[in-house]
Parts: sequence; structure tokens; C-alpha cells
Amino acid sequence: MTRHDLLRAGFRMLFGCVFLLVGMASGQTDTNVVSIRIRDACDPTTFNQAVGPGACIPGQHGTTKFQFFIDELAADRIVGAWRFNPLFRPLHVPAGQLTVLQNDGGEIHTFTKVAKFGGGFVSALNLLSGNPVPAPECLRPPGATNIFVEAGTTETGPTGGTSDLPVGTTHFQCCIHPWMRLNVVVP
Repeated sequence: MTRHDLLRAGFRMLFGCVFLLVGMASGQTDTNVVSIRIRDACDPTTFNQAVGPGACIPGQHGTTKFQFFIDELAADRIVGAWRFNPLFRPLHVPAGQLTVLQNDGGEIHTFTKVAKFGGGFVSALNLLSGNPVPAPECLRPPGATNIFVEAGTTETGPTGGTSDLPVGTTHFQCCIHPWMRLNVVVP
């Protein structure tokens, strides 16, 4: 083997190790947990001025100004950056599998089990989003099926196949931002 071949083999091994370490550090999670990401893009300065101190925490990379948020909601009945992931498709959770709710945004959100999608408990956002009637579950106190997730935190969610997340399709929404919706399917 020539010196060139040895160097090439050494670089391949080095890059293979780097890719392996990066893959391990970048979020390999327990296979018994499904992560549901909660997102928003609030600008702390304008949201805190409009809504009140602490409405949007800094450091979550939010750049959407409050007036733009209101304008988009009025025009589209949703604000695209405010969402649950996965987006536009049901999340499949096997029976026995735990979910975790990861709030990557700057605002507090709820992850609330509802019989039927509806409005939340913020009247102005209900009207602008075309959901004038609150889902009854949004008017209940926090609990196992009405989970409040503070900005930048992770909370334990329901486990597939339990009464909180039974077999079949279950609807979840944010009771603050009622256009944030997710269907979870337990086969």
C-alpha cells in the first residue's frame, strides 16, 4: 500500500467516525418515544409590547413581528410558522409508545385532545382564524389531555393505546392558537 493509499484510507476512517458522532449527537432518540415538535416564530420585542411581558421569550429565533402575525392570520386564517410537526399528515404512534411535546417556539402552547376541532380560549384569535366557537376541551383546566407546554421546554405527552391516546384517530389542537392541529393515529 502506498503512502497515498494510507492517507486516503485514514481520511475515510476519520470522516466515517465524524459522521457517526454527528449522527449520534444530532438527535438519535429512544425508539420508544415519538417527539411532537411545537413551533412558532414570535419576535420577542413586538409580541411582548402587544401582548404583555413574557408573552414571547427571547432566544428561540423568532422574527415574526406581531402586526405581521395578525395580518397573516386575518388574511389566511392561519399563521404558517405556528404549527405542530409533522405538518399536513397524521402522526402514527404505535400502542405502548410514549410521546413527548417539544416546544421549539417562544410562546406557550397547549396540546389538547379534542373531540372536534374548534376555537381556543383567546377570543380574538378564534375570530381571526374562523373558529368562533371554542372546543369545550379548551375550557377545561390543564391535565393529562390538556397539556400546557412552556416556550423552550419539553413535556411528556400521552402514550399510544391508552385512554389519553386510544386506538384510532385522535384530534389535538392548541387552545391558544386554534389553527395548530394534529391528528394522531394509533393502529
